Amino acid sequence: MPIAKVNDINMYYEIQGEGEPLIFIPGLGTEISSAGLFTAKLAKKYGVIIFDNRGTGRTDKPDAHYSIEMMAEDTVRLMDKLKIEKAHFMGGSMGACILQVIAAKYPERVNSMVLYLATPRFSDALKNAMMPFLKPQKVEEGKTNQMHPLFMQKYPPTEGSLSRQLEANMKFDGRDLIGQIKAPTLIINATKDRFIPIESTEELAEVIPHAKVILVDGDHLFPMTKSELLIKPAIVFLEEMDLKY
Repeated sequence: MPIAKVNDINMYYEIQGEGEPLIFIPGLGTEISSAGLFTAKLAKKYGVIIFDNRGTGRTDKPDAHYSIEMMAEDTVRLMDKLKIEKAHFMGGSMGACILQVIAAKYPERVNSMVLYLATPRFSDALKNAMMPFLKPQKVEEGKTNQMHPLFMQKYPPTEGSLSRQLEANMKFDGRDLIGQIKAPTLIINATKDRFIPIESTEELAEVIPHAKVILVDGDHLFPMTKSELLIKPAIVFLEEMDLKY
């Protein structure tokens, strides 16, 4: 089983396909198998490196504070272990937050990046909208209802590890970082996303130099329900970037 010792955790990863490296960073609470819909298509053209973030899947779930910056460091240290100096990147939702930090702090490691369901920060209104959606519902004293899709994955997070990832998400504010991003960037967000309003997309796009923005007709689940709206423009963009390197 492909496990790398990264910082203070054992990190599970997979490499799918061959070609230029493309590092795919999953979102909140999701593990590798949940991203198979995307990575199988991307692996036809790229060597896709995907992993379980700390707190998810087969990666360790330490009972300690998590942060987006910490998960960005995990990703870069995994690159070091795999001897990947530079790569294309793709990240959604929490993965897009992690990717913003990597691109700002380690510009030499990023050829280009695709951000989707992306925001530079989580407003109070956004936090209030997300919390009931993600928090397990109490059904009676001392018990919880774990029928949320995140808990129904093959390798689900624990309630504790999901809570720690969620806290990292809620505390993230990348506004001081994104002005440092130099990598060519494509942002794919949705017009009906209750968690990522259009204003967040505009805030992100205004600060990242020359970022290209695509708004699709869908909600926060469009990558799952309308995956071609994500994969097709992402591949076109990445192929354009390949011509530059």
